[in-house]
Amino acid sequence: MVGGIVIMIISASCSASCGSLVARAMCKEIEELDGVKSVLGIDALLGTAIPRNMLPDQVSEALIGDQHQMILVNCAYRVSTEECNNQIDRINEIMDKYDASAALIGEGPATKDLIQITGRDFTVVNWISIGMVFVIILLVLKSASLPVILVLAIEFAIILNLGICGYTGLELPFIVPVLISTIQLGSTVDYAILLSTRYKQERIGGRKKRDAIEEAAHTSIPSIIVSALGFFTATVGVAVYSDIAIISTVCGLMARGAVISMFTVIFLLPSLLMASDKLICRTTVGMKESINEHSPVNGDAAIC
Repeated sequence: MVGGIVIMIISASCSASCGSLVARAMCKEIEELDGVKSVLGIDALLGTAIPRNMLPDQVSEALIGDQHQMILVNCAYRVSTEECNNQIDRINEIMDKYDASAALIGEGPATKDLIQITGRDFTVVNWISIGMVFVIILLVLKSASLPVILVLAIEFAIILNLGICGYTGLELPFIVPVLISTIQLGSTVDYAILLSTRYKQERIGGRKKRDAIEEAAHTSIPSIIVSALGFFTATVGVAVYSDIAIISTVCGLMARGAVISMFTVIFLLPSLLMASDKLICRTTVGMKESINEHSPVNGDAAIC
């Protein structure tokens, strides 16, 4: 939504007259903040000339109770944005100055609290997903260096995907980065595994590193393109069609991430494999012995 409604509950700890003056002063100060469209409270509505008992019972019961009164602050900022969070901090400061027992509730404050509480959890989840993918690649390829290279390549694609949002001005809900990080890593790392597995097989067969990379790229790229474009078409339609902001944003980033990962694996990963060939040979189980056995006098193939 464009404007968030922040609901503020104010403790009526003062006497009726004193509480009315305090609430009115607080409403006036909050209304002067940037991004505040309006402040709706019983004292803000009445002013000083009209007594509270002149209001209809329905209005009085909606805005004031035995111990508390409610003030609605209509905000112009979207929930979970930096502007909204800064505005909430300022409202809290004003609120504490007038009434330390008051509480600020609503979608905006709840989302801000959720961001602060779950920030560490999201970081841990992201590192756990990276670690699990690393272990799987380590066990499957039996290499200590290939998991590092593959994960770094895909993480570069993820950072590039999320970084584009900063240049386009797209504001991301707080949960989107961790969703994209885990989904894009899990769904596109197989592109890198496919290419590196074929490269490993060619090198073990005794081919030179350049020939191994060329053969791996030649045989793997068609499958990578088909897989990436399939993932792209499956998500871009939802991104275009959905009117729900978070669904549209997540699917749009997933679609773009698939394409970015595809280009990263096709253009960047072969260079990384070629540059790290000696390290890969020495840190992959059975690769060094097999290469030397197949090409004992081939200088480039037997550098391990």
